[in-house]
Amino acid sequence: MERQRTNARGVAYQPFHLLAIAMRDMRGFTLLEMLISVTIVALVGGILAQAFFTMTRTNTKTERIKDVKQSGEFALEVMERMIRNAREVTSSCPGTSSDTISIRNADNGTTTFSCLLDNGTPRIASQSGATAEFLTSSSVTLGGSLCAASSLSFTCTTSGGRPGNIRIAFQLSQLGTPVDQFERSSISLGTTIQLRNE
Repeated sequence: MERQRTNARGVAYQPFHLLAIAMRDMRGFTLLEMLISVTIVALVGGILAQAFFTMTRTNTKTERIKDVKQSGEFALEVMERMIRNAREVTSSCPGTSSDTISIRNADNGTTTFSCLLDNGTPRIASQSGATAEFLTSSSVTLGGSLCAASSLSFTCTTSGGRPGNIRIAFQLSQLGTPVDQFERSSISLGTTIQLRNE
């Protein structure tokens, strides 16, 4: 005769009792637990993807604005230095804005600052004699497809019958700026210069 197994208390094991113990020891996930886990992973993944996408777009825009600003500040610095040290402004000084200004330099040469087209792109240029140098980089534009539509303006005001202050203002944009407002990289720059050698 087969001996019956008992537990520590001497209670005999029943077949259904063994099955209950075996089921209790099995570790697994229910369908509900799986759905909750998948939902949490999907939500966290979506949030991380959105954060990464936003950070990438922000970094791209920051770099574009930095490039536009550096190009504009360089052009503004060159014009400001040359106008401040000029012997005189040879352009008329009506007090209204113009898209060009001419000065007589310390060496008696004439320099004209204006907008010039570079392969259809309006850029700020400095022209002395037959030589023209672009002051803004080829990756930025003054806007529009013609210089007449550009944002470059010089406003000269008189002081005692002579040119006194010159206000320079312009807006630069990244060339090929996307239509999406967030991606646009434009900056407005300006300064007022007091002529030193009046």
